[in-house]
Amino acid sequence: MVLPMRSAKPIAWICLLLMLVSAYGFVAHQHSSFLDEAKCTVCVVAHSASPVAITSLPSAVLVRVLLVILAEPLSAKQRLVPFALTVRPPPAI
Repeated sequence: MVLPMRSAKPIAWICLLLMLVSAYGFVAHQHSSFLDEAKCTVCVVAHSASPVAITSLPSAVLVRVLLVILAEPLSAKQRLVPFALTVRPPPAI
Protein backbone atom coordinates (compact mmCIF):
# COMPACT_ATOMS: atom_id res chain seq x y z
CA MET A 1 0.00 0.00 0.00
CA VAL A 2 1.46 3.34 -1.06
CA LEU A 3 0.55 6.34 1.05
CA PRO A 4 0.16 9.75 -0.54
CA MET A 5 2.75 12.35 0.48
CA ARG A 6 0.26 14.34 2.53
CA SER A 7 -0.28 11.46 4.97
CA ALA A 8 3.39 10.41 5.12
CA LYS A 9 4.65 13.66 6.68
CA PRO A 10 2.62 13.40 9.90
CA ILE A 11 3.74 9.78 10.31
CA ALA A 12 7.37 10.85 9.86
CA TRP A 13 6.94 13.58 12.50
CA ILE A 14 5.37 11.10 14.91
CA CYS A 15 8.28 8.68 14.39
CA LEU A 16 10.78 11.47 14.97
CA LEU A 17 8.98 12.55 18.13
CA LEU A 18 8.88 8.98 19.45
CA MET A 19 12.60 8.57 18.78
CA LEU A 20 13.44 11.78 20.65
CA VAL A 21 11.20 10.87 23.62
CA SER A 22 12.74 7.40 23.88
CA ALA A 23 16.28 8.84 23.65
CA TYR A 24 15.48 11.30 26.43
CA GLY A 25 13.98 8.51 28.53
CA PHE A 26 17.07 6.36 27.99
CA VAL A 27 19.43 9.12 29.12
CA ALA A 28 17.37 10.58 31.97
CA HIS A 29 16.11 7.46 33.76
CA GLN A 30 17.33 6.81 37.32
CA HIS A 31 16.95 4.07 39.92
CA SER A 32 16.45 4.36 43.66
CA SER A 33 18.56 1.33 44.54
CA PHE A 34 21.27 -0.89 43.12
CA LEU A 35 18.86 -3.85 42.90
CA ASP A 36 16.51 -1.89 40.66
CA GLU A 37 19.43 -0.97 38.44
CA ALA A 38 20.54 -4.61 38.21
CA LYS A 39 17.05 -5.63 36.98
CA CYS A 40 16.75 -2.80 34.44
CA THR A 41 17.36 -4.11 30.92
CA VAL A 42 18.38 -0.66 29.68
CA CYS A 43 21.11 -0.39 32.31
CA VAL A 44 22.31 -3.96 31.76
CA VAL A 45 22.70 -3.37 28.03
CA ALA A 46 24.35 0.03 28.54
CA HIS A 47 27.02 -1.42 30.84
CA SER A 48 27.73 -4.59 28.88
CA ALA A 49 30.90 -4.86 26.85
CA SER A 50 30.56 -4.58 23.10
CA PRO A 51 32.13 -7.35 21.02
CA VAL A 52 35.46 -6.57 19.39
CA ALA A 53 35.88 -7.50 15.73
CA ILE A 54 39.02 -9.49 15.06
CA THR A 55 40.62 -8.56 11.77
CA SER A 56 43.66 -10.03 10.15
CA LEU A 57 45.24 -8.81 6.97
CA PRO A 58 46.45 -11.41 4.50
CA SER A 59 50.18 -11.42 3.97
CA ALA A 60 51.28 -10.29 0.52
CA VAL A 61 53.55 -12.55 -1.49
CA LEU A 62 55.40 -11.13 -4.46
CA VAL A 63 55.65 -13.46 -7.46
CA ARG A 64 57.97 -12.77 -10.38
CA VAL A 65 56.30 -13.07 -13.77
CA LEU A 66 58.54 -14.68 -16.34
CA LEU A 67 56.25 -14.73 -19.38
CA VAL A 68 53.90 -12.04 -20.62
CA ILE A 69 51.45 -12.98 -23.36
CA LEU A 70 50.23 -10.10 -25.48
CA ALA A 71 46.77 -10.50 -26.97
CA GLU A 72 45.98 -9.54 -30.52
CA PRO A 73 44.78 -5.96 -30.80
CA LEU A 74 41.07 -5.54 -31.42
CA SER A 75 39.87 -3.73 -34.47
CA ALA A 76 37.53 -0.75 -34.18
CA LYS A 77 34.65 -2.82 -35.59
CA GLN A 78 34.98 -5.38 -32.79
CA ARG A 79 34.90 -2.65 -30.15
CA LEU A 80 31.70 -1.11 -31.55
CA VAL A 81 29.62 -4.32 -31.39
CA PRO A 82 28.58 -4.01 -27.70
CA PHE A 83 28.00 -0.28 -28.12
CA ALA A 84 25.74 -0.85 -31.13
CA LEU A 85 23.66 -3.36 -29.17
CA THR A 86 22.96 -1.00 -26.28
CA VAL A 87 22.06 2.21 -28.13
CA ARG A 88 18.40 2.76 -28.92
CA PRO A 89 17.64 3.95 -32.46
CA PRO A 90 15.81 7.25 -32.90
CA PRO A 91 12.03 7.10 -32.76
CA ALA A 92 10.15 6.85 -36.03
CA ILE A 93 8.01 9.86 -36.86
